[in-house]
Amino acid sequence: MKRFLTFLSVLCILEIATLAKEFDTFYGPIEIEEPVLIELIESPPFQRLKNIHQYGVAYYTTHKEEYNRYAHSLGVFVILRKNGASLDEQIAGLLHDASHTVFSHVGDWIFSRENQEENYQDLIHKDYLERSGLAAILLKHGYITGELLPKEEFFPALEQKSPNLSADRIDYNIQGAYYQNYITHEEALDILTDLSFQNGSWVATNQELMAKLVRYSLFMNQDCWGSPTNYIASRWLADAILRAVELGCLSMDEIHFSTDEIVWQRLVNCNDSIVQMKMHRLMQADQYYRLVEPDESDILVRSKFRGIDPWILRNGQCVRLTAIDRELFAEYHTAKERMGKGWGIKFKDELLSSP
Repeated sequence: MKRFLTFLSVLCILEIATLAKEFDTFYGPIEIEEPVLIELIESPPFQRLKNIHQYGVAYYTTHKEEYNRYAHSLGVFVILRKNGASLDEQIAGLLHDASHTVFSHVGDWIFSRENQEENYQDLIHKDYLERSGLAAILLKHGYITGELLPKEEFFPALEQKSPNLSADRIDYNIQGAYYQNYITHEEALDILTDLSFQNGSWVATNQELMAKLVRYSLFMNQDCWGSPTNYIASRWLADAILRAVELGCLSMDEIHFSTDEIVWQRLVNCNDSIVQMKMHRLMQADQYYRLVEPDESDILVRSKFRGIDPWILRNGQCVRLTAIDRELFAEYHTAKERMGKGWGIKFKDELLSSP
């Protein structure tokens, strides 16, 4: 009997090994055994994220990094997995960006024009998981969608209030910093190794590498995520999309379930002068405005500040990096104040300021 049980045990081990799959990630290959994770990653709605650019319209204008929501989502998953997060939190991290529309945060402009808070994908996340079929995969494996929403109160390693690090912020800053040559790939792996989730917070010890990551976040706040050019290009792309929907060149379902390049080509080929004008102008948005003082502007743009200020473990205590790096403190608060003041935009053609 004992020999038979041993034989069964060997069979089980061989079966698990056979079922396990290896996936390539920015942080290296990772072997996954859990059927729910494998099925989610291989599903069409998750594979769709390979064709949703991390920086939305900026991919077509100012930041052509080959960094997409698929690579980011796998990166978040790896960070959580390597730091001992529960399987529930790993799943929530894996799926946290699945609900992004085409061109990522341009969806905020399409659906939340009067209150542009950059959170549309969060508002529709549960519904999207259900409509896309991802919820059915979860249910098949015994998971309830409503219990896997990427919220801080449920999953604090995944989500944290700014300026704290979270698995989400860690990945998009690490991968982004690599693509912008702020760090090498080796340094990216060193940062991941150095970070740990302790007592509800992400903590680092390598002050030098963390400073590079903070400076990258300050650069991207002003040059991409919160830049006036990105604001205007996103706004005009949303205009073109809504016009195309109105004309029947595009459907709302395509905005939610299609990919950047497919929709981009639809817009490029749309036989409408307004759509074509918007597409032409957004590709060279910086030529259509200049920065002025707020009281001279057509619009004042205030974008969300995404600067990070990590906790550093020093002499047994956790302190903010900016509290021990005076130069970085000045850079951080200068950038934050600049973003808070807003960008005064004066259009070079008065017609451009019209909605």
